[in-house]
Amino acid sequence: MRPNSSYMDNPFYITGIIPEPYFCDREKETLWMVRTLENKAHILLTSPRRMGKTQLIRHVFAQPALKDGYYTFYADIYPTTSLHELVLFLSKEIYSVLVPKGKTVLNRFLAGLHSLAGSFGYDPVSNTPTFNIKLGDIHSPELTLEEIFNYLEQADKPCIFAIDEFQQIANYPEKNVEATLRSHIQKMSNCLFIYAGSNRHVLENMFNSAAKPFYNSAEQIYLDSIPKDVYTSFAEEQFAKAARTIAPEAASLAYDLFEGHTYYVHNVLHNAFAYVDAGKAVDVADINKTLSDILEEKGRMFASVMNQLNYQQKETLVAIAKEGKANAVTSVTFVKKHALKSPSSVQFAISALLEKQLLTYQSEGRTKVYTIADKFLDMWICRTY
Repeated sequence: MRPNSSYMDNPFYITGIIPEPYFCDREKETLWMVRTLENKAHILLTSPRRMGKTQLIRHVFAQPALKDGYYTFYADIYPTTSLHELVLFLSKEIYSVLVPKGKTVLNRFLAGLHSLAGSFGYDPVSNTPTFNIKLGDIHSPELTLEEIFNYLEQADKPCIFAIDEFQQIANYPEKNVEATLRSHIQKMSNCLFIYAGSNRHVLENMFNSAAKPFYNSAEQIYLDSIPKDVYTSFAEEQFAKAARTIAPEAASLAYDLFEGHTYYVHNVLHNAFAYVDAGKAVDVADINKTLSDILEEKGRMFASVMNQLNYQQKETLVAIAKEGKANAVTSVTFVKKHALKSPSSVQFAISALLEKQLLTYQSEGRTKVYTIADKFLDMWICRTY
């Protein structure tokens, strides 16, 4: 596909920070988060993956009430598997935010990192240190973590630190990571935290269980899909602003295909806007064609994902995709319906698929309802198998 001439003006952002005119709704959530932070309370923000947590956090940081009065930091710790990596991600984010603020502000942070003092390089052009720290340079992560929190507490402005995919800390091999973090944070008065993540079950257990260090330590908000009427009106308005048209039923279809999952709806509309001729109103057929093109482009990658699974994992993933939303997955009924090997093999497969982040689930009472984490992968499986 080749983009049309208005591609660079595409209002449906799928990467980077979404500018204010192109940010859809979330007015209540934004207001609630700003007020909660102004009232000096930490926030737990949970949602399914690709629902727009990161963009909402960036949007909140850009609000006038917070933008100039706070240092705002954001670190996605999803790739991390140890306290060493957490320390690296947090310190790198602080460094990158402070660099544009000037040498005085930056040096105040660097001066506190005694445990890493010999690890910074130096840029003679900008006359500032360079962040070239490697994991091997972090010899005492507990000490460096303490130094990071000491800086946040003593910074010349109040700070807000958003840590995305916060549930990852539960998997670190080091002992008592939750307790260590909590012991530092509960002493702080100059820094607020937004704990965000997509594993609602793990996060709510961390914050709602009286036996856990973070119990009752944050105000909680769950980010669901944007209401359909709001989103479709937004889509039609964005097309109209660019002197284009999208049929109401086409915008409705784009929403319904993904049950309002923001990233996926945005992705389809982004491509429809880019590749459908500017003089043509986008209709239902265009949405379906755009979706097919996306799945075809991703087909090789998805095939590679499937090839890395053993047979039981693959057939279980296909069965759940066919169901759309699957519960009682180890029942005889489910096993027979999809010609699976046995309930025990399904249970082992599901554990592996959850670990690989290919599956996700929501708890409905005592029942777990499983879905494919990537909606495009879900559709590709249903079309391929």
